[in-house]
Amino acid sequence: MKKSLLAIAAMTAFAGAAQAQSSVTVYGIIDVGVMGATNSPNLGGPWVESGSPYVSSNQKTVNTSGQAFGMMSGGESMSRLGFKGSEDLGGGTKAIFALETGFNGNGSIGNGNAGISSGNKANEQAGDTALQGQLFGRAAYAGLSNDKLGTLTAGRQQNLMLDNIGGYDPVNAQLFSPINFSGTYGGGGYTDNSRVTGLKYIWKGLDGFNANAIYAPGGVSGQASAGTSTGAQVGYEAQKWGVQAIASHTTDAQSLSGITAGNTIGALSNTNTISLGNGTNLIAASNAVQVTLSNTTAYMFTAKYQPLDALTLKAGYERENIGTPSNSQLYGNLPTTASGYSVASVSANAYNFSQNVAWAGANYQFTPAIKGSLGYYYVSTLSYAGKIGGGTSQYFSALADYSLSKRTNLYAGVMANNNSASNGYAPTTGANNITTSVTYGLGMRHTF
Repeated sequence: MKKSLLAIAAMTAFAGAAQAQSSVTVYGIIDVGVMGATNSPNLGGPWVESGSPYVSSNQKTVNTSGQAFGMMSGGESMSRLGFKGSEDLGGGTKAIFALETGFNGNGSIGNGNAGISSGNKANEQAGDTALQGQLFGRAAYAGLSNDKLGTLTAGRQQNLMLDNIGGYDPVNAQLFSPINFSGTYGGGGYTDNSRVTGLKYIWKGLDGFNANAIYAPGGVSGQASAGTSTGAQVGYEAQKWGVQAIASHTTDAQSLSGITAGNTIGALSNTNTISLGNGTNLIAASNAVQVTLSNTTAYMFTAKYQPLDALTLKAGYERENIGTPSNSQLYGNLPTTASGYSVASVSANAYNFSQNVAWAGANYQFTPAIKGSLGYYYVSTLSYAGKIGGGTSQYFSALADYSLSKRTNLYAGVMANNNSASNGYAPTTGANNITTSVTYGLGMRHTF
């Protein structure tokens, strides 16, 4: 952590010197507040229940049937610090770069763990496992931009679907919208793919048309397709309306899940058990994860329309298909770590199933300073043999923003969640059989 802070300090120190050669901007967001959640895991406790479906390195629970109240980090936007710059090369072409890190309310580097968290997913303060505590986990890329030809960048950057969600989510808030909260939807089925390291091309035509593409090679010896992510997008943005269509595919996508009690984790020594004396055993969180490989394919269609100057309607649909991996046999010698975690086991997904995601809502600007947002989100997991039955998860969200200035706003948000017990979102047995929850919070966001 000290090294990370020194690196950030060094970047800040050199930013001023760099301005002599190019345009460099230091920017960021600080988003803090208080929150409560019903039927919730602990908001940052030190232990995790041994019966919980997941064990996380930073999101733990003792009781998922009570109410938790605590500090909120990134209720509307994840707090972040970034550096971006450009150098004019002439002829309408610029060299550009971006480095961006996320951080939590306690000052630690952001670590989103929706896929390796515990308890009810709707109530956790972390959401995107593409952020695994890397110094510049949100962005680290460089490239070229041309006024007519578009922008080509290389490095770590957001998937096309995650880019698109930001503009078409009616309740565009991290803790009060499921498609903002979890990177699953931006990752086309697996949250770990919402950010990839590869090539990205963005083109915006003069008449409102856009065409974007992303390619992230897997780098596996002997098999070019293994671990590779691809995506394509076309759309149109006018003053009053817009539509976008995206297709995404990842061969041998990795999904990380935590180690449950009773699983063998080899020689790992940082997992300990403690008894509460009431028949419940707790285990300390471990940095070990299980890796599951799958082929994922997803399609997203979004639309928005502004019938009134103050009113904007937004809607979207995503179809996710999760299948067996194409090259699982090539991963017998995976590195001992994945996304910063120790790998305990690697397995191939043995099932083919699909998930439908739909949402609709509206934004209304009551006054220049007051904005309200409403959204409804529906997730349907289709049943498939040998795994789980079909089920649904529904979310009702509302957010109110009050702007104190162009850079500072106060907000209040609430999200109610209802899961059918057979859909894989809510456990069907035991103390964690929770199917409903409500998350609410008050916060302040400042941009700089």
